[in-house]
Parts: sequence; structure tokens; C-alpha cells
Amino acid sequence: MQIGCLARYFNPYGEEVEFAKNNHFQFMQIWYDRNGIALKKDLNPIEIIRKYDFPTIIHAVLDLNEIEEHIPRLIEIIKYLGHRELIIHPICKSEEIKPRTIYKLSEKVRFALEKLEKENITLYLENNSRLDPIFNESMEIEIMFQENPHLQFLLDIAHINNYEHLRSMIKIEMPKILHIADRHLEVIHEHLPLGQGNIDYKYIFTNILNGFDGKIVLEIIQSSNDMLNSKAIIEEYCGII
Repeated sequence: MQIGCLARYFNPYGEEVEFAKNNHFQFMQIWYDRNGIALKKDLNPIEIIRKYDFPTIIHAVLDLNEIEEHIPRLIEIIKYLGHRELIIHPICKSEEIKPRTIYKLSEKVRFALEKLEKENITLYLENNSRLDPIFNESMEIEIMFQENPHLQFLLDIAHINNYEHLRSMIKIEMPKILHIADRHLEVIHEHLPLGQGNIDYKYIFTNILNGFDGKIVLEIIQSSNDMLNSKAIIEEYCGII
């Protein structure tokens, strides 16, 4: 199992690399959206990422109607950085979400998969919360993986409706990457340090995701101490220490 953290876009990238190295994170997740890579303290983020040569993975937050435009750009960046993986977090703000919208998203994902597979790049698709209800319900998860069997699943646990929702998703497709943050389950969307919400991660890793052996990304930015405390909790629950 590998545990990674976010490259906090509001800090100089070099400082984030040092924090990750000093605290034994194996990789960092980089935010990308329609404006490109988000590293506000660095004028040329792609070059600074390449310069430090610390393992990273791009997390692209894209509207379903932006995917086709951005995949060629992302392929160029990924190849330049020497990556072999890409996360897409799909959202849908450009049109009303209807029952058939999941099929449109599936078509866009299929386009991305075809382009990425030619470059030997693995694509992970992230589930949404009810705040942006596309690729959230189990039925949508099932449609997506039936239509795109080579797609990989990134499961954001802070986006679950409840524990049964979590169980139903992993029955359809076991995730290879987890996003982890805490949340009050009665609140539609939050990303809190572990212990500040009411998600029972000990229960999850004991009873639902026991034996998980993929990558974990701590999606926590509140403070360095919060990130380290959350990392220690997950290591304990997963038997790493």
C-alpha cells in the first residue's frame, strides 16, 4: 500500500515536496482543471514538477463537456512528466443532469480511454458526492464499468451516501485508489481531517475494505499536523505500523 498527499496549490511546490519526503508520503496528487495545473506559487508548474522528480499523479477535475478538449493536452503533460496514470474527477455544470447523462459521460470516458490506452496510460474515474450527482449512484457505477471494462475505479470515501452505498460500489468494481478524508455523513459534502467527522474508518477497513492494497490519497489541506495525524490513523487501521 502507498499513501500520498495533496500538493497544496497555495504553497511553493518545493516546500510540498520536502514535506512529503520528510513525512514518508510516497507520492503527491496534483490538481488540474480547465485552467491547467494549479500551483499558484510557481510560474511554470509543469517544469517545477519535472525538476523535483517526486512521484506524482494528476487529478483532473473536468466537466463532461471538457473531457475531449483536455485529453490531448493531458497526454502531452503526462508523457512529458513520465507518468503512467491519470485521475479524472468528472463533474457536470454545463448542462442539466438527467437519467441519460451517465451514458453521455460514458461516451466521453470511452474517448479518453482510447486515447490514453494508445500511450499506455491507465485511467481512474472518481465517484462524486450528491453535491454533483453524476457517477454517484451504484446504478451509474455499474453502467460506467459495463461500458468501459478497462477503466479503473478511484473511490472517494468522503463522497459516499452511507456504508451500504460504499458496499454496493465495491461489489461492482473494487477500487485501485482511495481518496480519504472525514465528513459528517449528514452533510452532503465535506473534506475534513480524520477524526473531525463521523466516518468510521476503523469499521470500513476492518469490515468493508479489509485487505485493500492499492494507493491512498489523503485529501486533507487544513494543516500539516492534520495531514500527519490523519496519516497515522490510516496506518494504524491498515496495519502499516
